[in-house]
Amino acid sequence: MATRTFSSRRLMLLLACTAVAMMTIDARGGGPFQSARATAYGVTQPVRSAVGWVLSPVADIWQGAVHYDDLARENDELRQRVAELEGRVDGLPDVQGELDELRLATGVDFVERYPLVVARVSSDRRTSVERIIEIDRGTSDGIFENMPVVTGEGLVGLVILATGDRAQIRLISDPRLNVGVVSKGTRAIGVSTGDGDGADLILDLEEGAEAVVNEDARFESSGLEGSRYPGGIPVGQLTIVDGAPKLVPFADLERLAFVSVILVTDSAP
Repeated sequence: MATRTFSSRRLMLLLACTAVAMMTIDARGGGPFQSARATAYGVTQPVRSAVGWVLSPVADIWQGAVHYDDLARENDELRQRVAELEGRVDGLPDVQGELDELRLATGVDFVERYPLVVARVSSDRRTSVERIIEIDRGTSDGIFENMPVVTGEGLVGLVILATGDRAQIRLISDPRLNVGVVSKGTRAIGVSTGDGDGADLILDLEEGAEAVVNEDARFESSGLEGSRYPGGIPVGQLTIVDGAPKLVPFADLERLAFVSVILVTDSAP
């Protein structure tokens, strides 16, 4: 029985060697060995399959051992990439909010005859009597003192200081800033002034104007001769507080991420 088993194994080994030899010769010369190679390939298929099945785990282990460092490095790179993508996803709401603010700052359609410079608000200084913001654009961008500052909603303030790459802006809520305004409906004229401690602006209307303007009337810059502001810039909406007329600014002064500076050439040195 042992002899038979040995003979069978020996026979299979001889057949495998013969097949390899035939395939090698046929690959070199072709011709008469083509059919013999096909026969040998069919006969030895069970042996090759068994050998391949036995050796494949060994090959996998060998490949894993040889390329372990490469695989580890690739895994680390993938983990890092996933972390970066997760960070971007987490930051999407902030990106969207910033994009909305930028659109708001650049959506200015009421002073088309003047060029604009869009700037990011870099700091916000508040005291009990003043409100000043700083932007990341300055004289190198064509910005100079006394240029109006707006968003797509309306007037924000006035440039009071400009250097090469920075500028300071006094907001319309500051008591030291006056703006000549006019009612869009009645053409009633007045002057708005910041009250220093709130969002509403004090409105001083010309004599008799209170009788012709309605509450909720919209006021814009008058643009009269000598004014620092071109006419037609939305300023605020009329409201009555304790019997006194005030303006609620159209521009949201509490959410200023970006602003646009109107390059009024008369303001340049």
